[in-house]
Amino acid sequence: MAFSNLWRSAPAVLEPPRPSFTDAEETLARIWSYPSFRHHQRRAVLAALKGRDCLAVLPTGGGKSLCFQVPALVLPGTTLVVSPLISLMQDQVAALQRRGVAAEYLSSTQPAPDRDRILGALREGTLKLLYVAPERLPSLAKDLARVPIPLLAVDEAHCISEWGHEFRPHYRTIGKYRATLGAPPTIALTGTATRETRDDIVRSLRLRNPVAILRSFDRPNLYFAARRVSGDGERLRLALQLLRDVEGTAIVYVPTRNQTDGVATVLRRWGIAALPYHAGLPPDGRRALLARFLDGGCRVIVATNAFGMGIDKPDVRLVLHLGVPGRPESYFQEAGRAGRDGKRSACIMLWQNGDLALARRLLASRGESRRWSRAMRPSDRRGFSAMSRYVHARGCRRRILLDYLGEKGASCSGCDRCRGIGKVPLRGLLRSEARS
Repeated sequence: MAFSNLWRSAPAVLEPPRPSFTDAEETLARIWSYPSFRHHQRRAVLAALKGRDCLAVLPTGGGKSLCFQVPALVLPGTTLVVSPLISLMQDQVAALQRRGVAAEYLSSTQPAPDRDRILGALREGTLKLLYVAPERLPSLAKDLARVPIPLLAVDEAHCISEWGHEFRPHYRTIGKYRATLGAPPTIALTGTATRETRDDIVRSLRLRNPVAILRSFDRPNLYFAARRVSGDGERLRLALQLLRDVEGTAIVYVPTRNQTDGVATVLRRWGIAALPYHAGLPPDGRRALLARFLDGGCRVIVATNAFGMGIDKPDVRLVLHLGVPGRPESYFQEAGRAGRDGKRSACIMLWQNGDLALARRLLASRGESRRWSRAMRPSDRRGFSAMSRYVHARGCRRRILLDYLGEKGASCSGCDRCRGIGKVPLRGLLRSEARS
């Protein structure tokens, strides 16, 4: 054989073999002590190992993070993870580091020496996972272009559609920066997304014929109820009854930052150990509060929607909304933080007429105009209409949520309309649900 022909055949001989699924399973058992992947995780991991793009829509508790964390450990190079919240990055990185994984996150809240150390590790190739917010991609572009990026993971990818059009436009540029990195295989993950949102994610990230993994949104262990109240006095009185009845931890969601402090103060006066959480708290205060909640040192959190995304707290027994979220995606994400351990839990909304008007104003304020008819995007109008139907429902509430998300045919495993208790007092509901 001529030397030139031998040389042309050499790359195929010298190219290292791609990691196998067996390698991934061995890593799962060694690092996480799980014997095997769930079926949907297996599909996502295989896509990453084969260099395929993937869109995975998995409900809360579906094990989304393993879909990219395990491939990251068996693929050569550094997997880049785009994540929306510092608290979410900190939580995942801390969990990985406890398992001995070389993982870091970069944010503007870190001291300069810490950022320099992490960038040095990135350049030296000693990091397996690097978590960043989308806003950090422009400043990292040159560093990332110099290192092998075998996989790009976009966590909570629904933010591309829900946030990217308004107050976090960098979400719409992830696809552009992906191209500058050589368009590495990409996995986009979220817990809740309509067909419209899924299509928007694929377009924005420029995914190529992605493997689509879509599990049922239905969580049979969750019980849904909504109660119309006459005013704040009745609402707080019912909230107190529910929080006294709940056997486990609870999250109370309120629409605005000011309400977190006010509601938490009232609950404490009534003997409920409740603490407020919102984005205006100092970073150290938010981290300490989150740690207390995860460790069981805080039973009730009163929060805005800034709390909970990606938080792994399995024993939340009640998610209580004192108001109406603007869209079903938001409500399903927040309510879905209940019952991650599979045990019976309740998702209850206490609302009054003014809550719908407030939800509409909050949606409108995200646009350039403050006139609802002009400011709200069509998807926002559809979402708001669905939430209005949900609170006014005479039929199955679960069906309204699932229909909106494009899922047909599932029977109701528990809501106040299907059980016919729409006008029965809520007191004692949680204990009866726990026994069922």
